[in-house]
Amino acid sequence: MTVFVERNGGLVIGVYAYNCPGIAEEELADDHPDVAAFLKPSQSTPEEISDRQFFQELANRSVITQQEALAAVATGTIPSAMLALINQLPEEQRFPAQMLISGATVFKRLHPVSAMIGGFYGWAGEQIDDLWSAAALL
Repeated sequence: MTVFVERNGGLVIGVYAYNCPGIAEEELADDHPDVAAFLKPSQSTPEEISDRQFFQELANRSVITQQEALAAVATGTIPSAMLALINQLPEEQRFPAQMLISGATVFKRLHPVSAMIGGFYGWAGEQIDDLWSAAALL
């Protein structure tokens, strides 16, 4: 599979499922060493978390509101700030991203959407791992 990467100082700081003009335009194979180094979570990072854990931890970190977390879990409503970021994707990529985020009952750490969400917020791989680890404790 092909992914698109964002770099800073030569290091991959974001991996996206879609081309993100001005952000992540460099195309690499998903098994490229630079991609693997970014995506490989530490041994203690859980492979997946539930949608409840994911959105609750985002609310705990004040990334989204508590009301948005409840709506995301209850009805699949994408938090407004996250939706605004999704709407920056090219039009043909918006609907698939919306479907994945609003319909997911489990968020897998190594899924490209997890990297895309982290990239939206400027998080490095370690920060995404930390979110997964904290969420798994909820």
